[in-house]
Amino acid sequence: MPQSSLNTTLEQFTVWDIARAAAAKFDGQWSTEPGPWWVSSKVEDTAGHSFTVGVDDEGILYVCPEGYVFDRNTAFMYRLTKEGGLAVAAEAVADAIRKLLPLV
Repeated sequence: MPQSSLNTTLEQFTVWDIARAAAAKFDGQWSTEPGPWWVSSKVEDTAGHSFTVGVDDEGILYVCPEGYVFDRNTAFMYRLTKEGGLAVAAEAVADAIRKLLPLV
């Protein structure tokens, strides 16, 4: 597995960058794996809770529990801009995971 994405400038970041930054907001028990082309990522803890972070065809960031079929009605979705930055995107993902965690 690669250890870092190809990017990470102030204005460019991948979904994996967002997932890694979100996982860092939790205790050290969380890890991430990049998906194909870094447009999705898996975020999981050592207890087996796993989430998919991705971008849909319209460029909307989403978070849903791993194993669930992505559905606009059940996933947390965010329309984020580059101007918001990595920190805003990571906090949105971390917040969605906090809300979904009791349900999985």
